[in-house]
Amino acid sequence: MKRILLLLLSVMLLIALTACGEKDLEITVEDATAVLKDLVPRSYELNVIFFGEGLPVENPPETKPTSVTYQPVTADCGYTSISQIMKKAEQVYSARYLDGVYVAAFIGVAAESDDGMVDTTVSPRYQEIGGKLQADIAAPVKNIRGKLEVVSATVEGATPTYVTTKATCLDEDGNTVVLTVLLTLENGVWLLDSPTY
Repeated sequence: MKRILLLLLSVMLLIALTACGEKDLEITVEDATAVLKDLVPRSYELNVIFFGEGLPVENPPETKPTSVTYQPVTADCGYTSISQIMKKAEQVYSARYLDGVYVAAFIGVAAESDDGMVDTTVSPRYQEIGGKLQADIAAPVKNIRGKLEVVSATVEGATPTYVTTKATCLDEDGNTVVLTVLLTLENGVWLLDSPTY
């Protein structure tokens, strides 16, 4: 009986040690700075696409509509499909971060309160309609800060899934902006795991 109990305790201890053995991600300050210098400026365009003014559309109306209105995006904007936007986004942001972004951008949310009185439906910002990429010109718009240039960075801490960094940046007017940015490693590539807008 003692042997069985000892064996069970040994197995439980081994499982506990294995579970605790997950290693925190590591990145040098130099590498973090280089990654941030590359990704933070590239994130600006995506922030505008997802949260800001969005992609430019053909024949925009003079006044913003109050209900969902899709307009084809301009042919020269650089994007003709949702997959092109996703491809660009996945070179900058982590899959975990983009999961939520993609719901608002491409899927939408349909929900109603229990009493049926409150409609919290959110239409996707972009759809492909009739083979053309179109944007909802009534979508809410956030005030996106301009493009940032990373000057320096520090590594503040790490977990098994991300590294916390502080990036000191200059905005387009030469003002200093300090951002806390999470980085994560996906398939051997460092990506942003938090917003930069």
